[in-house]
Amino acid sequence: MVPSLVKDDSTPQVGIVVLNYHHPEETLACVRSLLAREPASTRILWVENDADATWPHASAVLAAAGLPYLVLEPGTLALAPSGTVAVLRSPTNLGFAGGNNLGLRLLHRLGVPFAWVLNNDTLLAEGSSSHLVRAAQERPEVGLWGTTILAEHPKPTPHTQAYMGGRLQLRDFAIAFVSEPAELEGDPLTFVSGCSLFAATATLADLGFIPDDYFLYYEDPALTLEARRKGLLASGVPEVVVHHLESLSTGRRSPLMEFYNRRNRWWLIQRYFPEHLDRQRRRIWYRLQKWLFRGRLDAIHIELQAYADFKAGKTGPTDRVFSRKALR
Repeated sequence: MVPSLVKDDSTPQVGIVVLNYHHPEETLACVRSLLAREPASTRILWVENDADATWPHASAVLAAAGLPYLVLEPGTLALAPSGTVAVLRSPTNLGFAGGNNLGLRLLHRLGVPFAWVLNNDTLLAEGSSSHLVRAAQERPEVGLWGTTILAEHPKPTPHTQAYMGGRLQLRDFAIAFVSEPAELEGDPLTFVSGCSLFAATATLADLGFIPDDYFLYYEDPALTLEARRKGLLASGVPEVVVHHLESLSTGRRSPLMEFYNRRNRWWLIQRYFPEHLDRQRRRIWYRLQKWLFRGRLDAIHIELQAYADFKAGKTGPTDRVFSRKALR
């Protein structure tokens, strides 16, 4: 059920959850871009992941910036006032899904009608949450909304990629970019990117929030698939544009990123496309032979460890140690 917009600007209507993990300078830049464009009815919630380790640095960055902020204590009954950043601290690293859910559950408990999850390595360039609220009110059949995301990609040549989400490729369950709302609405294999995801907090609560057993990666297709199971659509609002740096926490194309991608891909297939499991298992041997021929022992190692953890039923954060440096 999509709530109606209250006219009083002093009443929080949208909570924007920005998850920080060891990158407070980039998170601060994201927050500043939001404060420059968002209406007074928006509240910004900085979730500090792994705060026992990171909060001294993050608090120093906030203090040096002169940005008004308020640290919320457990059981808080209100967010910070308009123009002040609310900070919610998680002592440990809950991952992308769990960290954002900490903020989303608080927004739902406090009765904030809408939530917008934004990666901390984004900058709001055009539009605001007002466009998203309007779209959600006009089309209650849509459960999840995306925005235009602009990201720099180096291959095949340096270019800016515009997308709102992705499409699962049944051949190997890799992801292709989706850039149009019509694609999100018409193709059941598409999903809204968790980089910039907007919804009514009641809808997210009904879906169980972001599935946090994935920890990192593939949680956004899983969330969209859950929404579709409940008869909801996914769509996007192109007028809202964010710039995205990508993969600050794990490193672009790093072993850590590849491990979570590959392990969680197995979980997604088993839960939503079990008829494809056997064929995907057979494809492992093709990949291993290809990488062996190319001397890619690092890729073989990651693939085998990811599958081993899937077979062992392991979800959430891994206890394996992986580099954040890019693979060859």
